[in-house]
Amino acid sequence: MSPISAAAKTRRTCIASIMTLGATVLLAAPAVAQDSQWWTNQYGNRARLLGGAVIGSSRDLSAVYYNPGGLAVVDEPDALLTGYVFELDNIKYTDVLFKDTELSSTRFDAVAGLIAGQIPFNFLGDSRLAYSYLTRHNLEYRFNEGGTVPADSFPNFGGPGELAAAITYETRLREYWGGLTWSTPLDRYGLGVTMFVANRSQRLRYDGSLTATDGVGLLTSTSQRSYDYYDWRLLWKVGLATSFERWNVGLNITTPSLHLFGNGDVSYQTLAVLEDGDHLTSTFQQDLSTGYANSWAIGAGGEYVGDGWKAHIALEWFDAIDVTVLDAQPFYSQTDSTALLDPDVTNVMRSLVNVAIGYEHTFSETYSGYATFYTDWTGSESGAPSATTTTPWNLWTFGAGAIFSIGRSEFTTGLTYKFGGRENIAQFNLVPEDDIEDNILSDGADGAFWRLSLVLGFKLEFGPDL
Repeated sequence: MSPISAAAKTRRTCIASIMTLGATVLLAAPAVAQDSQWWTNQYGNRARLLGGAVIGSSRDLSAVYYNPGGLAVVDEPDALLTGYVFELDNIKYTDVLFKDTELSSTRFDAVAGLIAGQIPFNFLGDSRLAYSYLTRHNLEYRFNEGGTVPADSFPNFGGPGELAAAITYETRLREYWGGLTWSTPLDRYGLGVTMFVANRSQRLRYDGSLTATDGVGLLTSTSQRSYDYYDWRLLWKVGLATSFERWNVGLNITTPSLHLFGNGDVSYQTLAVLEDGDHLTSTFQQDLSTGYANSWAIGAGGEYVGDGWKAHIALEWFDAIDVTVLDAQPFYSQTDSTALLDPDVTNVMRSLVNVAIGYEHTFSETYSGYATFYTDWTGSESGAPSATTTTPWNLWTFGAGAIFSIGRSEFTTGLTYKFGGRENIAQFNLVPEDDIEDNILSDGADGAFWRLSLVLGFKLEFGPDL
């Protein structure tokens, strides 16, 4: 075998640096999880058409979520509230590893947003008891990207060869809440409490690889990270509702969750075959305890009743979160005893405030129209050490719809459009800035998301005679 030239050694050193850095970059690439927004989903037919601006005006079974105090003034004693939302989602990343490339995933799904009903117990007097079941999160995405870069894209490489990169990313998140609500009237006020049992399951798998040839030999680096867990917890919503003159107002408080039990596993591995030998960092840890949690939240809202129309507004503050979802054991690289890594899965989110406004117009006794706008700010920030909330973009939503009555029952139809995005979600910098001369490797990624939702709901009323 002919000796390796000094130029080839220089190229191999440069490529080796890229391979080592690439392993870190691939594991830190932007993940896709829409759980960094609190208002992604709305619950109840009328509440969806008003963008959730019903904290002060929940006077139907959506009160079990928005303001349990409002349940005390529901008109009908027995009811079933349900509905389906048909969602078309698109999430897209551009310039991931390579410029002018795109990672995109489109998904269509039907979600039962809220199923709720009252439990008729006469011994409760004026108090009300209700059950509810709602979908808090429901998402699933998969991405693939790959390509090659000529070695002459980099001044320090020169000569023959190429750099190839590939990414596979997939994630699935499900979270469901089941609740029992008690609400009672107190003079002019309605006071209520909902206890929710929350079940959350989430899995993520990420694989990345970099392979380089320099005309002399082959260098390669692979990276893999995954986690899978389920978690059960309790939380409570307390609500207070009242009315005066033309105003209906309300206040709700959501408590931090109380962990019940959960289990999960973590896998982390990087393998690099480089000029100076093989490098391996690997761990697989099973039966880890979970610690997912939500924070304090306080919401307030009001409804102004005009002549044939109503205006709604609501605000909700969410406290910051910093918890370890999966507490894994730190470990050393198998080939570098000085490299200590911690594969914990964390949930870190900042404090934020969302706002919603809605308009309701009564055209007749059997038909009303609705319009809404609301924000859905992200709790995640670019660069935050969180493995479960890595969509650092804010979302805006516009919507419109109608509710019409047939007999005692109501039927709902509506359409909402949610969108958002952010530039420079992740900084890659695979090659130092001084070495880049209009090469085709990307130094950062941009992200965008939109969702089109069709709301179809109904409320069936059953009078005491039935």
